[in-house]
Amino acid sequence: MTRRALILGSGVCGLATALRIRELSPETHITMLEAEDRVGGLARSLTVGGLVADMGPHRIHTELPDVQAFLQDIAGDEMIRVERRSKMWIRDRWIQYPPQPLEVLRVFGPLTLARAMVSWAAQKLQPDSEAADSFETVMTSAFGAELYRLIVMDYTRKVWKISPRRIHGDIARVRVSAGGLDRMIKRVLGAEKEGAETALKKFYYIPGGVENLAKLMEERLRRSNVDIRTGEKVVRLGRTEAGDWRATTDSGEMFEADDVVSTTPLPELVEWLQADRPDEAAARNSRDLRFIANFLVCVVVDRPSVTGCQWLYSPGRDTVFNRGYEPGNFSDSMSAPGKSMIVLEITCHHGDGTWKRTDRELVDATVRGLERTGLVRRSEVLETLVHRIPHTYPLYDLGYRERVGAVLDYVSEFPGLVSTGRQGLFLHNNMDHSIHMGFRAAETLLGDRTGRPGREFYRDVARFQSFRIVD
Repeated sequence: MTRRALILGSGVCGLATALRIRELSPETHITMLEAEDRVGGLARSLTVGGLVADMGPHRIHTELPDVQAFLQDIAGDEMIRVERRSKMWIRDRWIQYPPQPLEVLRVFGPLTLARAMVSWAAQKLQPDSEAADSFETVMTSAFGAELYRLIVMDYTRKVWKISPRRIHGDIARVRVSAGGLDRMIKRVLGAEKEGAETALKKFYYIPGGVENLAKLMEERLRRSNVDIRTGEKVVRLGRTEAGDWRATTDSGEMFEADDVVSTTPLPELVEWLQADRPDEAAARNSRDLRFIANFLVCVVVDRPSVTGCQWLYSPGRDTVFNRGYEPGNFSDSMSAPGKSMIVLEITCHHGDGTWKRTDRELVDATVRGLERTGLVRRSEVLETLVHRIPHTYPLYDLGYRERVGAVLDYVSEFPGLVSTGRQGLFLHNNMDHSIHMGFRAAETLLGDRTGRPGREFYRDVARFQSFRIVD
């Protein structure tokens, strides 16, 4: 009988999984179920007033050879090379980011910088601390207590909405690519080794938005007869009496398969599986896995450009947003004559007071921040849009490793099932990492001889956790 594979979710991880299954097993029948009206997951675009913005400031960069080859194959002719420009709002002024020595000197003054250098040197002379492996301890060790307090602490609290002391140090090791003050100095002096950069100077991009990458992947899948169903939200997943997998969607349609690859949020998958094999410990651990939610406030402005930068960072409490990006500076294809758009990100916990704010309240607070930082006057605003994303970043609190490990142990016992991707593994990663994890999920599924591919696949999670996120 023809092997049947079911893929839940059509973000780049799900799309990559299907492409690798088709490559390795042309005879396998593949069905992909996507709740949204089009593929892409977070790699999709928003259109406001004739201007286009990615759902997050995507860029194409990877240190993974298999993903480099894939991107060149599927989008090589489409990609353009872009020089990176970023700024940070700090102490009532915009400075270049990553910070340059003279700008930092002007902002903080020589005495403050001297204290920062002494603080960093003193930290290096201290014996290894037995304190909890928190974001704060890792960053203080890397930059010294003074620089951590001046630049890092407020931004971290603003993004994650909890104390940096309660955030696991893995966040710092994965997301803060600067590494430490010594590596930052090497970057300024031009002494960084290729492949170990602390910040991108150039990157690749696909004109028209990152959704075009998802469309190229979709087109290749459809040409190879993969059955892609959009607008089909899975509400139940379980085993039939015959041992097959069966997914039921909100339309009432049922899809059966021998193997399932899930890219849905891990807590949601565990909730489905409880009906087949109840496990209170797994259910409790999965419920305690939390994701940061995100608002994207798109503001169309009556002038050709706002900043000239791609990324903007605002760590202070004087703005509601923590990061912004200007799509037209990634590619001219995202803009329209005489107008520009800036997109501001506001993070929160799903269901909290910020999440419950109306679109009008969020727009008003965002525009006040734009005026406060001198970027945009309210009279220049032509149009706005608020887009809500309930699951954006996994929140690595101090106990997350043990909870994820326990949940994956539970999930690994189900025959023919692999959970992968940012949401499915509760992992911090970029788009290239998601593609790689999709490849690995497909390879493990097809190469498995035990009937429980998850047991082998989840051994790779520690390696996935070590991937660098280079901004």
